[in-house]
This record gives sequence, structure tokens and C-alpha cells, in this order.
Amino acid sequence: MLPSGGGIRVLRQLAGILKDRFELEIHCPVGACDVTGVKTIRYPFPMWKRPEGILKVVAPGFLTMRLLSFQKLCKRIAETINDTADAALVHNSMPLAAPPILRYLKIPSAYFCYEYPRHIYDRDIVRRTVNPVWDAVLAPLRGTEKILDRCSVMSASTVLALSTYMQEMLKTIYGKDSRVIRPGVDTEFFSPAPGLPAEEARYVLSVGALWPFKGHETAIRVLSELPGSVRPELRIIGDRELPGYGEKLFELAEEKKVVLRVGKAVPETELRKLYRRASAVMCCQKREPYGLVPLEAMACGAPVLAVSEGGFTDNVLHGKTGLLFNGSSEEGGKILVEILSNSKLRSSLIAGGRKFVEEERSISAGADELSAVLEKL
Repeated sequence: MLPSGGGIRVLRQLAGILKDRFELEIHCPVGACDVTGVKTIRYPFPMWKRPEGILKVVAPGFLTMRLLSFQKLCKRIAETINDTADAALVHNSMPLAAPPILRYLKIPSAYFCYEYPRHIYDRDIVRRTVNPVWDAVLAPLRGTEKILDRCSVMSASTVLALSTYMQEMLKTIYGKDSRVIRPGVDTEFFSPAPGLPAEEARYVLSVGALWPFKGHETAIRVLSELPGSVRPELRIIGDRELPGYGEKLFELAEEKKVVLRVGKAVPETELRKLYRRASAVMCCQKREPYGLVPLEAMACGAPVLAVSEGGFTDNVLHGKTGLLFNGSSEEGGKILVEILSNSKLRSSLIAGGRKFVEEERSISAGADELSAVLEKL
């Protein structure tokens, strides 16, 4: 029960391999993501989306009711799974990061934590609302979520984390040890252009939801550090948008004299084409739990520049598979100029990134580790 983005891609990729190794069933609410070729049992859940428009005034009450309703749904699903399965692999959900199903399972369970509830533990960068009044109104709900999320995590037989960063955060937040299983990417689909290298387009790419913590503003500021004569345009691809945030990005780009183009919800084939032709791919997300974007870029033969924080440091190995910077526009600009102007460095990063993904971050590598955990359960 995940929003669009990297989590769904990880789930689909892993399920595509696990179905050939286990008798696999997926249990989820109606409207959750589809996984081709896997038996799926769906359960009605009418409170899927929060109210919009004039109904927003009842949002706090609605969200509380949705949480209680989701808890009942999880109990019902657990009762079914307890009678039919040997083990459960539980993913994040939208109403509550760690689904309450973990509390009701009597069979061994592995909770694959893509994200802890960031609106609770990363409140300096991630909030449900920027309105201080609404933020105060939602405080009791956050308190309830915090308790339920912790109870769910502590009920899991084992917890899996995406990265070293997530492993450390889960230990800090919950006091619970976890095992790192790093997902990979489809290196047959995400691959360099066939035949001779295509003519490189003159743009830098930033991929991620149009939300403040996804780092697109940082990407604009980094590009503004480059001399106008060599400054490429910035292209942003996002799947979701915080209302009005895209307009704010265009205002900043105009102020910084950066040419900006924004695409929303593009097909994966188009995203692959954009990776292949980009002069560089910038990953400026704040405390990103893992990050598939740099891996997809490496697989497509694009040099990567990422902030040195979160899960990026597990995959962007400075000087080998990409380059890291401290998040400041000044340092980012200097390094980006080097990537764009130094052909030897570019070739080295492109070759190193592609080799790394093929040898260490393939889908099968992550699935092998996950299969071993499930077998042990």
C-alpha cells in the first residue's frame, strides 16, 4: 500500500523473483499497486484517500478514523494469513509507516522498512502541513501514530533496512537491530543507449516528487553557480507534487537565471531516455533513506552527483561510481563544472557506475539476500 515512486518499484522487482522461489501471495487493500503474475487477495478499504476541498476541515478526524479503520483491516488480513502462510513479508503503508498487521501476526514476520514516519522523526524537513495552526491540530494524531508505529515495529520477528543510514536510524528510533538488504535495479531495462553513444543533450536531470525535501531547489542553486555561458538547463521529473511547489521552483529558477523544464509522471521508457542523454544526474534529496535514482542513472551511463548523506553514500562511492558534495551550492557547482568539462573523469564515473550496478546492485543480488532471510524465518 505504497505511494508511487521507488518503494513500488522495489516491491514489484522483488516479488517478480520471489514468486519463482516461494508460493507467494500478496494481501493488500483494494487500490494498492499491482504486481503482475502473483496471486493477489484484495480487501475493501473505503477510507483510502484523505478528504479534499471543503472537506479538508474534517481532515484531523478523518485521518484518525482512517487509522482505526486500517487497524481493523490489518487484523482481518492477519487472521487470514495466520491460517494460510508460513511467514509474512510486510512492507510500509500509507496510513501508518509500520502496518499494524505486524501486531496480529502469529507466524514469523519480516518488516521491510523503506521509511520510518518522517513527518514524526524528521520534522525539520518533512511535515504534513506548513500551517502552524493545522500542525498543532494534528499533534494528537502524530502522538497516536508514533505509539502504533513503534508497537508494530517491535512486533516484527526481524526488521530489514534499505541502507546503512536506515539501519542506524532504526536503531536510534526504535532501539531495534535490523539487517541491511539493498535493492538493485533492472540492468537490462536501465542500460546505456544501444550501439554508439547517443549525442548528449545539454541538460542536468533531477528526479523525485515535487516536494521541498527532494532537493530540487538545491539543484537549481548548484546550477546557478555555473557561468551562464556553460550553464546547462535543468530538467526535473516528478511523480507527485505538493500543491503550488512547482510554481515556487519556477520562481527560484527565474531568479537564479536557470532554464527549468518540469515533467510529471513520465513513463519509465521516457525516464530511461532522459537518463541516457543527461550531462549529469543530480541527487540532492535530504536524508534520502536509500535512493534508486542514482542507481538507475549509473545503469543508463549517466554521471551522478549526490549529496553526501542518507542512503546515497551506500551506492555513490566518491570518485568511483559518482561524486559526492556537502550540499552547498558552491561546492556542488565546482564539482558539477568538473563533471561537465573533464571528459576523462566523466568516462571513469560512467564506467565505474555501470560496473557497480551490474556486479553489486542487480535485482537478483537483493532478492538472493531477501530469500535467505525468508528461508530462515
